[in-house]
Amino acid sequence: MIIRTEQPKDFQAIRQLNEAAFKGSVEADLIENIRQSDYYQPGLSLVAEAEDGLIVGYIMFSEISLETENKNRFILGLAPLAVLPEFQKQRIGSRLMEEGIRLSREKAYPAIAVLGHADYYPRFGFISSEAFNIPAPFDVPAEYYMLLELYDASLENLQGIIHYPEAFSTKV
Repeated sequence: MIIRTEQPKDFQAIRQLNEAAFKGSVEADLIENIRQSDYYQPGLSLVAEAEDGLIVGYIMFSEISLETENKNRFILGLAPLAVLPEFQKQRIGSRLMEEGIRLSREKAYPAIAVLGHADYYPRFGFISSEAFNIPAPFDVPAEYYMLLELYDASLENLQGIIHYPEAFSTKV
């Protein structure tokens, strides 16, 4: 199994993977919308490729805006994270997360935001966005909208409002 950046030749397999993992096309459509936007970060869209070349996992990080009193900062939004159903529970999602977080730190983003399972993402250091005085940008229970500081205190004095680009309109 290797983790690598997505390539255009992977796009159809990524779509099929997300449709299988999420039992529909919402996330696959979201990926395509983000790829066509200015917020797409190709170096932060990763696939897990099995030894036989099958794409079995996928993760995408793209830019979103944190609007504070004094300035706007780009942080990253994580969406989606998917693993083919028959390959789940094999740490593929965790390996994608770990590599994505590592690459996000290298690119010096201050944080990653995610709307997701409250029992999964905290294992990677995500905590409720409310702990940073940053409310969820949509109506969800607080435990499902989380942030990960990529550096110690990287969100200190950055309280504000998160805005998702138009590309996310099919998702959030």
